Amino acid sequence: MRILHVFCQNHNIGDYLLAYGVRKLLRTYLDVELIASANLQGQVFDEYYIDEVVNKKYDLLVIGGGGILHGAHWPNGWFWLIEKSLISRIKIPFIIFGVGYNYFPGEDGIPERGIVHLRETFEKALHFTVRNDGSKKCLTRDTGIIAQEIPDPGFFMGSPSESKGYVVIQPAMDKSKMRFSNRPQEDVLCDIRNVAINLSEHRKVILASHVYDDIEACRYIFDESKNMEIVDFGKYAFDKSHEYIDLYKHAEFVLSMRGHGLIVPMGMNVPVISLGTHRKNIDLMHNLELSDFIADVNKTTFSADICSVIQNIETNRTKIKEKYNTFNLGFDESIRKDFDEIKMKLSHM
Repeated sequence: MRILHVFCQNHNIGDYLLAYGVRKLLRTYLDVELIASANLQGQVFDEYYIDEVVNKKYDLLVIGGGGILHGAHWPNGWFWLIEKSLISRIKIPFIIFGVGYNYFPGEDGIPERGIVHLRETFEKALHFTVRNDGSKKCLTRDTGIIAQEIPDPGFFMGSPSESKGYVVIQPAMDKSKMRFSNRPQEDVLCDIRNVAINLSEHRKVILASHVYDDIEACRYIFDESKNMEIVDFGKYAFDKSHEYIDLYKHAEFVLSMRGHGLIVPMGMNVPVISLGTHRKNIDLMHNLELSDFIADVNKTTFSADICSVIQNIETNRTKIKEKYNTFNLGFDESIRKDFDEIKMKLSHM
């Protein structure tokens, strides 16, 4: 099977990581001859591209994962650059795979043209799934679409491994007006810096960026007199993004503001603390019954909450890892069943 995988190549290491996860799953469960890729945020699906590339060169089109249910300013009200009338021109089966609703609270949500376009996409798709971070609820609320929910592809990066005794802190600096709605950004970063300094007294602290803007936050938190290191962003961005898997795999635990800074290590049984700046991250933790591992940046108790969660991890590490292992085994079974359904649908084409 020749597959065209279309995902966001928009300068975010998290997007490249989850794309790696999608391709790993495709190769595990389908008979793959080749997987090519295109940028969802650049490739226009016009008549020529559909007729001469998609329909002629490939057997399956896979779109996602990632937070592509977003972008009210985009031509179609979400990220897929195809006119609604041209969706039916695609003659090969296509799948919307493990996508996420990425609007912040306070944003207007999916515009009317996006609702119309998504309903047409849902009707024409062979299979349409959303990730397990509350996206199903949000999509149904906005559009009436009831999509199937699957684990985020980022959960399937690799197997658990031994910790090398360092902690990863992954701050987010973009979209700051929406992330830091109740407290000044500088206060939040100052809190994280103090936590990082305390952590560095007993183990190494690694500060990791997922987008270029995050580098500024890492520099703010960094204290050169302490046992800290800033990941060389340019060493990985973006052709070697998959090497971040090892960075997360060997961490003692991870503090992250970004979804895939949580999802990737969790998939390898590495404990995480959600530095909650987005609805999707908080909903994900609630869905996994990990509410005790959220520290909300917009609360004045943020710093104390982080310290409390760290204490919880240090005291209950074995139980936490066992809990992670349980839901990850469940995810393996869930994704296997989802691909069984995909294969059944393909067989009836």
